[in-house]
Amino acid sequence: MSQNRAYIVDNENAVADVKLTTSVSESRRERKGTSCKQICCMQLFVVVVFALGIVGGILIGIYAYHGDSKNNNIDVNCQTNSQEQGGSKLQTTKSPAKELPKEPGVCPNPNPVQDTRYENYVYAPLTSTEMNKVAKYLLQQSIISTLEDPTSLTQSFILYQALQPPNKAEALEYLDKGGDKPKRYAKVTVQRGHVPSPDVMEYKVGPLDGTTMTAVNMTFPGYIHFNSRPYEWLEVAAMTDLLRPDLDILAPLISESFDGARFPDDIYFNFFNGPPSTNGKERDTRWNIAFKGFRHEEDVDLIHILPLSGRVHNPGTDTSKWYTYDFHYLNQGPFNTSQELMAAYNSNTLRKVKLEPGFRNTLWDRIFPKRDSSLPLRDRADSQGTRAYYPTGPRYTIEGTHVKWMDWSFDISGSQMRGPALFNINFKNERIIYELAVNDIALNYAMDSHAQNNIIYADATYGIMGGDYPTTIMSGVDCPEHATVLNTTFWWHPTQSAYDMRSICIFEADGQDALWRHVGISFEAGLRNRHLIVRAPVVVGNYDYTFEFHFFLDGKVYTHAKASGYIQSSFWDEFNPNSPDKTRDAFGYRLSDYGTGPVHDHMFGFKVDMDIIDKNNTFQIVKWKAGPVLEALKTQNPNITKAPEYFIYNETRYIEWENVQKEIGIQDPSEQQFWLVVNEREKNKWGVERGYQIAPLATGDQALKTHPLLQALSFTKYHCAVTKRKEEEQTLTSIYDVNRMEHAQEYLDKHINGESIVDDDIVNWVTVGFLHVPTTEDMPMTVKVETGFMLRPFNFFDRTSSFDMPEHAETRDGILRESEPSFEQCSEPKTEYCRFC
Repeated sequence: MSQNRAYIVDNENAVADVKLTTSVSESRRERKGTSCKQICCMQLFVVVVFALGIVGGILIGIYAYHGDSKNNNIDVNCQTNSQEQGGSKLQTTKSPAKELPKEPGVCPNPNPVQDTRYENYVYAPLTSTEMNKVAKYLLQQSIISTLEDPTSLTQSFILYQALQPPNKAEALEYLDKGGDKPKRYAKVTVQRGHVPSPDVMEYKVGPLDGTTMTAVNMTFPGYIHFNSRPYEWLEVAAMTDLLRPDLDILAPLISESFDGARFPDDIYFNFFNGPPSTNGKERDTRWNIAFKGFRHEEDVDLIHILPLSGRVHNPGTDTSKWYTYDFHYLNQGPFNTSQELMAAYNSNTLRKVKLEPGFRNTLWDRIFPKRDSSLPLRDRADSQGTRAYYPTGPRYTIEGTHVKWMDWSFDISGSQMRGPALFNINFKNERIIYELAVNDIALNYAMDSHAQNNIIYADATYGIMGGDYPTTIMSGVDCPEHATVLNTTFWWHPTQSAYDMRSICIFEADGQDALWRHVGISFEAGLRNRHLIVRAPVVVGNYDYTFEFHFFLDGKVYTHAKASGYIQSSFWDEFNPNSPDKTRDAFGYRLSDYGTGPVHDHMFGFKVDMDIIDKNNTFQIVKWKAGPVLEALKTQNPNITKAPEYFIYNETRYIEWENVQKEIGIQDPSEQQFWLVVNEREKNKWGVERGYQIAPLATGDQALKTHPLLQALSFTKYHCAVTKRKEEEQTLTSIYDVNRMEHAQEYLDKHINGESIVDDDIVNWVTVGFLHVPTTEDMPMTVKVETGFMLRPFNFFDRTSSFDMPEHAETRDGILRESEPSFEQCSEPKTEYCRFC
């Protein structure tokens, strides 16, 4: 913003010149008795000089503003659909926001992004250029059979692409010892329909730096059975076509029951009532129909579920062998064919439902989250609320996806399947965490419904960060206007193209509270709680999640997982013989005319690979206990035989330490505990092992005990599990295991196999979540619910680590008076953003 500063300075000089001229004129008039005419002339001259100063300042400001574009913020334009060879290049350009011309007094707003070339950085997400390069190579090698829009399940095409993180040993050799920089590779998931035995294969493809590329198998043929693959849109389209004749047969039932609805104009198929298979070798999809409550057919309405459902037997690639069966209407069935169901309906042997006329016309008003115009605005709601911005410009810098702020540094990464991740997190030049990453989200629904009972979702199977479609940040809602927005790239398998998403924002936040404070008799002191936030909102079907990583001035790291969006409902059958209560049933509350909110959970699994100073650490449990004084003292000296007399009571609190020797999974602990990762070889000034505490925020527990999901999604059983780190154990789930639960292959329980974890490279798998019983407050939109965990210094420093920051301090005698750095009052820089323009 140097050009604005120049503008202001020039303007001030002009005013100073005027004041000086005026002062000299008045002095001469006093000494020499200047005439009225001379005074008038002089005043006119002053006005002219003043005007010339202003005009000159404006011209200089305009010239500087148009002559330098380096200070514009990165990527806040609506450019999701721009493509180059099937993909866009947003992450490699400095696309500015639409900034209005800056006026005098606007706060400086230099661009914190110093380099946008992701391909130069070890952990940066893949770019669209890299993805396109990989796709062309795989086509050349005949690993895939098309780069056009796939039209048949007998073709082979790319499902997903993501960065394959470097081997940790090689990365640390580069980061810590100046070794060779690890090359960038892609992990590519290919659905192979053109081979004799169709399957899914994963490849490590690269290097991506322009040298000779290779594609190395990460799985062997047949290991991932074709029928255990994630759903994709070719299969959905084929099932829809298969069911069209059945819905033609059932058209009278649908019209009479559901307010004249017709397929496909008014209703659509919901096939995502997973899983499609439990053994991974068969494939059988449950479906139900739902109203199209939104005006755009691609927006999914899972609130207006209707009680017509069935199954599609859909294994393999030969759709001519698929068939439909198991039809149910209002939970009545099964009927082997749609003809049988229609005959039973016409014979009046079934209970029937009939929505009131005109119900369909109210869907948009019921579901769209718009302001209720029938209600008056709240007092003063028509004026702007609180805002925040930088009075002296951003205090963080970004090179590629490498971020620095207030002695913190880290690299942002992530993938469309697993979600956001951070690597190489350092504080005050010491590594604390090597990898902090979202891994999976598990949900299990319970409903009294043929199609929807026992729905199990593992969101990494669908794609946490862009599995269904690109998701973008809502400017001014997800992130403040002064945030810096970075992109990740999304591979969209229906078009075999790469797209960029405005997916991650970084900004410094004002907590507007004290990080620490004290008010005494003779002094007061405190430090305002400012922290850096990395935020990644994502959409998985009907649910919206927001993941946040907060970095604090005292060395804490908070990880948050927040949920909003639409619930997945079930049809409310007022005359359900299983539920005489008209307000609730065993699975949830009635929420609308024809909707109930089924109970479910959201369990978030994270990989937390802490490296306290170096990679070899120990997991320690500090137990918070209570008991007799002698029992407490014996924990530190077993030879004590009698409690000292100076203890007033013979019961006390105390702590007990345990170094965990072997891999462990901690379920709901029976006693209060502190979970620590410590470096036994590194001590603070007082001789205590330096470490960090893992502290979950409020979290739910896994209530299921014998359910089939407890192997494939075994991470949901534990609040924290600790294992020896291995390159082959990258994640706590496989994206395929939820579709082959009876034969799960890669899961957390398998990682916990009794190996030593003392003074070794260990990984903590942290699970937090919440139980959701939807209520009327979730209609039409679930208001933010959150959980998470904190990583907190635990004897890591010799004293509070934030005393190298300017603070507020004041003593009564005036000897000491300190404050934060001063700044000139200025106004917020203006930006405009429109996603749909």
